[in-house]
Amino acid sequence: MVKTKDTKTKSLSLKEQYLESQKNAFFREVQEDVQAEQLSKIWNKYKNYIISIIAVILAITIAKNWFTAYKKDVSLKNAKKFEQIMSNENATIEARIADLQEFARSAKFGYKDIAYFNIYSTQIENKKYADAIDTLEEITKNSSDKVFEDLAIVKLGTLLSTLSGKDLTSIKKKLDSIGSSKPLSATAKFVLGSIYLKENNFASAKKIFEEISDDLNLPVSLKSQSLTLLNYIKSVEKK
Repeated sequence: MVKTKDTKTKSLSLKEQYLESQKNAFFREVQEDVQAEQLSKIWNKYKNYIISIIAVILAITIAKNWFTAYKKDVSLKNAKKFEQIMSNENATIEARIADLQEFARSAKFGYKDIAYFNIYSTQIENKKYADAIDTLEEITKNSSDKVFEDLAIVKLGTLLSTLSGKDLTSIKKKLDSIGSSKPLSATAKFVLGSIYLKENNFASAKKIFEEISDDLNLPVSLKSQSLTLLNYIKSVEKK
C-alpha cells in the first residue's frame, strides 16, 4: 500500500516530536547532574560554615524559647507577690512601702517600676513629698524601660514645679531630652513650659505652648490647657 503525502508528513512530525522530547530529557538530565555536582562542591567547600550557622540558629531558637518560658514564669510569680502586697488591707502605710521596696529590689520585667510608682503614689497621698521625689529619681536612674523612665521624669517635673525652693535646672534638661518621637514628648514639653512660666520665662513658655496648641495630632485636652496658658501669657505681656 502506498503512503499518502499526509501520512508521511504526520509520521515525520511524530518522529520529530519524539526526538525533541528525548533531546529535552537528555538536557534536563545533564542539567540536573551539573546542579548536583555544583551543590556537592559547594557542600564540600562550605559544609563547616553551613553546619556552624545551623547550630547557631538552633541555639538561638532554643534560648529564645527558654527565655520566653522563664519570663512567663517570673512574671507570674511577680504578679502574685505584687497582688499579695497590695491586697493586704491591714498593713500600715510604712509597712506597705517597706514591702514594696523589698519587692522592687528583686522584681523583674516591669514589676520593679510598677512597685516604685505605687510607692510614689502612696507617698503623694500622704504628703511625703521629699520621699516621693527620691522615689521618682530612683526610677529615672535605674529603670530598664524607657517609657517608665520618661513617665517618672514627667511626674518629677510636675511635682517639682508645684513645690517652692527647688532647683529645676536638672529636671528641665531631662524633660527637654524626651524627644518628639517618644510617647510622652508632648506631655514633657507641656510640663517644661509650665516650669518656664513659673520662672517668669515667658518667651520660652510661650514658644512651647504655641507649638502644642498648633499641633493637630495632640489630644484636645492638652491643646486646650496650652492655649489657656498661652492666652494668660499674652494678657500679661499686654500690661
